[in-house]
Amino acid sequence: MKIVICDTLSSKVLEELQSIGNCIDISSSLSKEKALDTEIVEAEILVIRSSTKLTKEIIKKGNNLKIIARCGVGIDNIDVEYAKSKNIKITNSPSANLLSVVELTVALIINAARKINLSDNHLKDGKWNRKEFIGMELSGKQLGIVGYGKVGRLVSDRMKSFGMSIAFYDPYIDDWDGPENNLELDELLTSSDVISIHVIKTEETENLISREKLALLKKSAILVNTSRGGVVDEDYLIEMLRSKRLFGAGLDVYSEEPPKNIDNFVNINLITTPHIGASTNEAQLKAGLETVENIKKILAGDSSVEI
Repeated sequence: MKIVICDTLSSKVLEELQSIGNCIDISSSLSKEKALDTEIVEAEILVIRSSTKLTKEIIKKGNNLKIIARCGVGIDNIDVEYAKSKNIKITNSPSANLLSVVELTVALIINAARKINLSDNHLKDGKWNRKEFIGMELSGKQLGIVGYGKVGRLVSDRMKSFGMSIAFYDPYIDDWDGPENNLELDELLTSSDVISIHVIKTEETENLISREKLALLKKSAILVNTSRGGVVDEDYLIEMLRSKRLFGAGLDVYSEEPPKNIDNFVNINLITTPHIGASTNEAQLKAGLETVENIKKILAGDSSVEI
């Protein structure tokens, strides 16, 4: 069985995959696209992370392809509909990177609240003008979470320890009897001091936080997105930060990756990271091992792990 590994995996995960079949690792190829174009022809299993895009045109070349295994949660880099039409099984590891994404989210919130990046650069430039870096305390503020799934709830748990109250918007939650406030999106955006976004990328969520929605935010608010690019109107978000119509923001994901407008990111209270939410040793290992188990289950006829 030919397994093509498209993105970097831990050595332990590679060993586990080699017990299933013959592994071809193209993750370090100088031209990964060209290598994938060649290797997919006879591949039976593709193992990918977020940086590999499997379009209809690419999948079409996989004449023997049986399984696409995504190490991680997001599957917006796969043409799922076409793959399923070819009877290709798709699986992912949605819970493996939860804690890593949660902890990065918390870090971005704190960073923006205290302008840590700006003050760090300021000091390293040999300056000492502390008045430029008046921050905000999180205690007593409202955290508004867009998408109250597993990640959103874990972020909520952690930010409560800072003394924050929690509100959320999630159209898939109807009856809620918890202490958190279940609000409509506009009300959440206008009332929250910090907004954290935790949704998957779909037609419904694309540009969910549009220019019009961003205009609802308090001037003193912080917005953080560690979910998927394209959910927020990033250009208008940056415009608001530059014109001081928003206190701060943190982004780990972008509508185009890598982003090309990075010149606009400097000298504003915007903390940016290169889509590293799942980039911890622990998350990578868990995602890889969970993916291996999913592949084994599918090969054994267990469809419970399929998407």
